[in-house]
Amino acid sequence: MNNFSSENIPSPIIKALQEKGIEVPSEIQAQTIPVLMAHEGDFIGRSATGTGKTFAYGIPLLSRIDTSIGKVQAVVLVPTRELCEQVGKELTGLAKHIEGLKIESIYGGVSLKAQIHDLSNGSHVIVATPGRLMDLVQRQVVHLETINQVVFDEADEMLLKGFKTDIDKILATANRQYATWLFSATMPDDIQHIVKKYLHKELKKVLVGEAERTNTDIKHQAIIVPAEEKMNVLLHFLKKYTGKKVIIFCRTKSGVQKLYKQLSAHKMSSGAIHGDLPQGLRNKVMDQYRAGYIDFLIATDVAARGVDVDDVAVVLQYHLPDTSESYTHRSGRTSRAGKKGVSLTFVFPEEIDKMKEIERTLQLQLHQLPIPSAKDQLVDKAIIWGGKIAKSKPVGDKLDEATKREFKDQLMHLSKDELLEKLLATYLREQQN
Repeated sequence: MNNFSSENIPSPIIKALQEKGIEVPSEIQAQTIPVLMAHEGDFIGRSATGTGKTFAYGIPLLSRIDTSIGKVQAVVLVPTRELCEQVGKELTGLAKHIEGLKIESIYGGVSLKAQIHDLSNGSHVIVATPGRLMDLVQRQVVHLETINQVVFDEADEMLLKGFKTDIDKILATANRQYATWLFSATMPDDIQHIVKKYLHKELKKVLVGEAERTNTDIKHQAIIVPAEEKMNVLLHFLKKYTGKKVIIFCRTKSGVQKLYKQLSAHKMSSGAIHGDLPQGLRNKVMDQYRAGYIDFLIATDVAARGVDVDDVAVVLQYHLPDTSESYTHRSGRTSRAGKKGVSLTFVFPEEIDKMKEIERTLQLQLHQLPIPSAKDQLVDKAIIWGGKIAKSKPVGDKLDEATKREFKDQLMHLSKDELLEKLLATYLREQQN
């Protein structure tokens, strides 16, 4: 498939694509769409993160919806609420010219009552997280027997996040009539097990790229750093990357919160997202990040699944990921839309064997960077300290005027350059003592 018009795609969808400026399909789209436009059975699609899988299944899915029938005809399952919102928006954008087609995004963290009310008004496509879908099925709000397709988007990530039981329940539905489309960036053993156990209906596959390969446009780097030097080394690289969009991955919510407080204390331009953050605050942080008001976004793996930002320059893995699949998903946040990117991983000396296992599994080599010298780290801290001074608020009425005047008198005879030189020299001397 060389272009979207070469297939029997409804004209309203083609019009929506044209309005988005999308004319040439990506590789996964070019190979998948012709199959799914006609295929009635199960399907597996594998392609790296950020290659356009949503449109690869979304175009055939929306092409099949009969808007004259006021029932749910398709369900798209995703691992996180951020990704649920993102996929819902993308599908809604594709369907904007299809009269009467209704799409609802359903996920945890918001009022279940309100979501049930929205569904009662009639929906053709539901985008949902597995836990919330199972809740709605058990409440008999959603009836799986009425649907024709179930799509698992980022299936590998759903398994990593502990949704295997929910997936089993959904796929084990008695007298399953619907076709299952499973899309993933990687194919770990758990997915292979699900495929063998459940996907039998004239199964077809489109596998783009080699299994568990990472994006070749990403520079993969690592730095072996002792725990006591980790923060200073981080500050060194953040100073280097100031002005660029960076995502910093931590393994836990508490790790995200701790690092956010540390960077805030250094007046670094940062924001944080994790599972316990209310949805409104998450949206606010992400809006600030996309708009460029925040340089450094600190996130857990789960929270970052909804981060769809094309110009992320650097992924900084402050904590080594637990699995090669997590490494692939993390590093895949950069180098999107054909751009280059960097993935830098911090590794404790005792984690070197674990890092090498990830390298072997993914068949890549992380280029090891040297630890910045003590002098470089000290200079970096001085520059960051200077930034804190620049961003600090005046003391206002915390000091009386006589005291402020006495302090200024000590410095009035210095030129601007002399004052700056002496401030720097004083900071460096005190840090070395």
